Amino acid sequence: MRWMLLAAERSIIRGITLGSIAAILVIPMPLLRAQSPQVATRPNVRLPDEAAGLDAVARALIGAFDQTDIVALGEGHNRQVDSDLRIALVRHPDFAKKVRTIVIEYASPSEQSTLDRYIRGENVSRAQLEQVWKTTALGANGLGEHPVYADFLSAIREFNSKLPADARIRVLAGDPRTREIPAFSVLKEEVRQRHGKALLIYGGAHFFLTGPAEYLASLGDGIGLARRLDIDQPGRWLSVIPIGALARPSAIKETDIEPDYRKFDRALTTQLRPVLVSFQRLPFRDFTAEEFLGRTLTTCRPPGGCRSVFKASTLTLGQMADAGVYFGRDASAARERSQRTSPQRSRDPERRPNER
Repeated sequence: MRWMLLAAERSIIRGITLGSIAAILVIPMPLLRAQSPQVATRPNVRLPDEAAGLDAVARALIGAFDQTDIVALGEGHNRQVDSDLRIALVRHPDFAKKVRTIVIEYASPSEQSTLDRYIRGENVSRAQLEQVWKTTALGANGLGEHPVYADFLSAIREFNSKLPADARIRVLAGDPRTREIPAFSVLKEEVRQRHGKALLIYGGAHFFLTGPAEYLASLGDGIGLARRLDIDQPGRWLSVIPIGALARPSAIKETDIEPDYRKFDRALTTQLRPVLVSFQRLPFRDFTAEEFLGRTLTTCRPPGGCRSVFKASTLTLGQMADAGVYFGRDASAARERSQRTSPQRSRDPERRPNER
C-alpha cells in the first residue's frame, strides 16, 4: 500500500500523528540534536497507577475531568483500537454528566452546521455527512474516510438520542489547517465562561508538550494546538497520547531505535491492554522520546538522510505528555489502515513516498 505525506519548509504536516503511519517532515536544518524541555504549567491531576481495559481507561479519563477542564486524547489515525477507546468513553453513563463538548480534528468548520444537525439526530444524507471529513486535511491525505470516524459520530448521535436536549453533547469541527480554528473560540467560551468541560481528539503528535529545539524552530510562527492550549487554558488541560507498536517508516530503513516495549510490560502489574499510565510515574517518566515516539515524526531533509525528528534527543516521555494509553506491542493494531486510503497529491518536488 502506498501513501505520501508532505510538509513544506517551515511548516508542520496537518495531521501528523502517532499511529499506523509516520509522517515525513521536510525541515531545513542540520541533524537534530538539541531539544527544548521547557513546558508550561501542567495540571495537578492524580491518575490511577494502572487503569487497564477499555472501561477502566474510560473511567480514569472521566475522573480526570474532576481535576481539570480539558482532556486532550491523542489518537493514531485509522486505528480501530483508538476508536474502541473513544466510543467506550462517550458511551460511559458518567461522560455526558461532566462533558458537553468534543472537538475533533477530522471535521471541517465549514461543515459545522451539517455536523450539528447530524449529532442532534436530524436527517442527514450520507453524501452530506461525508463532506464533514472529506474537506479536512485528513480527507486531503485520504485518511479521514476510514469508517472509525463515522462510527464515532454515530455513537455520539445514538447516545444523544437518549438524553434531553439541554444535556446533549455537542461536537465541534476542529480541522487544524487554519491558524484560527473557530472551534477554539467556542471552546474558550464553553470552558472559561460556562465552566464546562471538553474532550479533544486529534492525532497524538498535536498534543506533544515540547520537541527538539530545531524542530520547534522549523514551525515558524505556527504555535500548534498544545501551545494554543497552554496560552488559553494554562494548567487546565491534560495531554494523553497513544503508545504502542508502530511500523517503521520505509524511508528511514533501520536507522531508528527499535522500541523495546518489554520495558512497559515489565513495569506493569497487569497484562490487560490498553492501559492508562501517568508519565510522571517512574519508570515511564524517564523512557526516551527517541525510542518510543521516534517513528511518529520523520525528516528527510539533508544532511543525514531520512531520520526521526527525535534522533539523538534526550527528551523523555515525561516531558512530552502528561500520560499515555499503552496499547501493547502487537504490531497488528498499529498497522490497521483503510483499504481506501490513497496517496496525497502535491506539487512539492521535495515530498518522498513511504510504501507498505
